[in-house]
Amino acid sequence: MKFDEALERLTQLNKRGIHPGLEGIEKLLKALDNPERGLKVVHVVGTNGKGSTALFISEMLKASGMRCGLYSSPAVFDEREIIKVNGRVISKADYASLVEEVCDLNTFGCTRFEVETAMAFRYFRDKGCDIAVIEAGMGGLMDATNVVTDTVAAVITPIGMDHRDYLGETVTEIATQKAGVIKPGCVVVSAPQLPEVADVLKAKAAEVGASYVAVDGSTLSKVKLGLNKTTFAYKNLSGLEINLRGNYQVVNACVAVEAAEALSLAEKAIRKGLSEARESGRFEKICDKPLFYIDGAHNEPASLALRECIKTYFTKQKIIYIMGMLRDKDIISVIKNTVDLAECVFTVATPNAARTLSAYELADAVREFNKVVTSVDSVEEAVEMAFMMASQDKDTVILAFGSLSHLKRIRDAVDNRKNFKPDCHGAKR
Repeated sequence: MKFDEALERLTQLNKRGIHPGLEGIEKLLKALDNPERGLKVVHVVGTNGKGSTALFISEMLKASGMRCGLYSSPAVFDEREIIKVNGRVISKADYASLVEEVCDLNTFGCTRFEVETAMAFRYFRDKGCDIAVIEAGMGGLMDATNVVTDTVAAVITPIGMDHRDYLGETVTEIATQKAGVIKPGCVVVSAPQLPEVADVLKAKAAEVGASYVAVDGSTLSKVKLGLNKTTFAYKNLSGLEINLRGNYQVVNACVAVEAAEALSLAEKAIRKGLSEARESGRFEKICDKPLFYIDGAHNEPASLALRECIKTYFTKQKIIYIMGMLRDKDIISVIKNTVDLAECVFTVATPNAARTLSAYELADAVREFNKVVTSVDSVEEAVEMAFMMASQDKDTVILAFGSLSHLKRIRDAVDNRKNFKPDCHGAKR
């Protein structure tokens, strides 16, 4: 099977939607001779920060000399990026081969996420991984990744309101679902949580005999936020450095540090792992003239983090937004937390036709909080219009956010603007 054919085969599985539960994935993995068994796992769950935290931990494990697999979704720029070993994405040939094998065995109605999860476990076994960092999908207890049997650490990032249709209507109900990944004998490492969330996690840990540690914010100090790098001290570790932006990434890094210490990793590996972590699509700069950033802020906690970044890094600049949202997200909260900071807003539809909110509907919702909003027919047109506006003021920043699903199209549209000189701030030739 060729790579493009493999992508098409997986795309066909999108029609099956989301079906929480373990019955299908367990049958599929059995048909694959249970590659998940015997694999030591760091299981990362939460509402926001899972991807960054998982990345930090995997880089630390790699720096310690282990062969580490990383499974993290959704893909943003390349479908293969969800499966990596020691930082390298799965090859196109291996990807296509796994898609063919797993899909041929999938007579159980498994969804795309379940198939991709099975692919990751099979790949990690084939590559002889010592350990794997597995990011849960949206849940915990009934998430397809929760078939793992040797969890050495359950890492819980901040838990908030998201996926209410599947996880519950209160943060306590959601936390109960997330806590389902806590297994007997593992160590639970938690980010700072709401009191009611912390109570759920501690109770679950006590129930199964798992130890529990949490980030101690009182020992975080000397935070210096920069657009190129951030430095901070945590506990007895001073001069820690990360290349991801925002205070929330410092918190994610502290969670990773606690996980690394629970796994008895050396300080040298902790420092190297933090400094070498690179992540796409999270407050990432994709253009210098004008400054253009992309971010996957798609729910209330992420939108608050994005707001903090804007107010930290762009205190004097004018901001142009390009927004695209899925209709099953907390759209109003994201809008309320962000659009008052914008000079103007362009709205677009995301590529996910089944779940997208139309550009017109999104503009109508934004207009309640910012009157300067325009619905645009395509991402490419929105990028073009934003560049034209930014060319009139060198202190303008363009920020595209809302859904991870449209960030690739945003980046491609920016990269394809070959008819703009790089040294004249957007002026046409």
